[in-house]
Amino acid sequence: MNITLRATGTLLALGLFTACDKDKAGPDICEGQKIPKLTMRFLEQTGTPTPDTAFTGQTITFEAPGPPYNAYEWQVGSTANTRTTRSFSLSFGNDVTGQIPVRLIAKRRADPAGCPLLDDGVDTLTRVLTLIPPGDLRAPIYGKFQGANRHAPLDTFTVRVFLGGNYIYPNNPAAPRLNYLYNLSKGCRSPSFTVGLRWNGISFSYGRNDFGCLTPLGKGYLTTRDSIRIEYNEDTAPGNPVRRDKVFLGRRIR
Repeated sequence: MNITLRATGTLLALGLFTACDKDKAGPDICEGQKIPKLTMRFLEQTGTPTPDTAFTGQTITFEAPGPPYNAYEWQVGSTANTRTTRSFSLSFGNDVTGQIPVRLIAKRRADPAGCPLLDDGVDTLTRVLTLIPPGDLRAPIYGKFQGANRHAPLDTFTVRVFLGGNYIYPNNPAAPRLNYLYNLSKGCRSPSFTVGLRWNGISFSYGRNDFGCLTPLGKGYLTTRDSIRIEYNEDTAPGNPVRRDKVFLGRRIR
């Protein structure tokens, strides 16, 4: 019995070696095999992707690639958070911090012409999403960005996103610090221009025409760690209800 099993195993091994070795007789069904690389994205509440870290206290969207995948199995943290759609969103409370494993099993039709031992049509990917409390200064969205509006590329100015004191209670050391967007639109130096901050993006709305501001409304996000894109609109003049869409493109200078 032992001799028979060893002989059978040897014959199988030789058969596979012949099928996938271009130096042997017959076509190489493994040559040129292209197996898709499974990916996933984490998107913050601003709709902007973040690599692996996000502030807690917001809604995170989990997104898988489309075709050739046609079936999905997600597990976020515990087994209670399972989904079977291509994308879905989960809201995290302020008390949820730390590392959360995210596993995705995506299925597609295996290539019948491919090497069956290399491709069964099922791909698995596990990543870790780290949630941290808002205000962590490691967030890449903090900084100074020099650039210009796309319609006026020679008119450069600097936009700053920073964490500062509480302008409402400046003399109260216990008051929470606030996030600010400075000099958008150009010349806007409002002491009360607070923003919704994400790890990789911001959202903002300022409703008064003072401090040199033209009621900007919009969102910004990092296209790379050192490049920012801010899409916004504003009044064409103080008190003018006519709005103009603008796009600021900037590079980090600090």
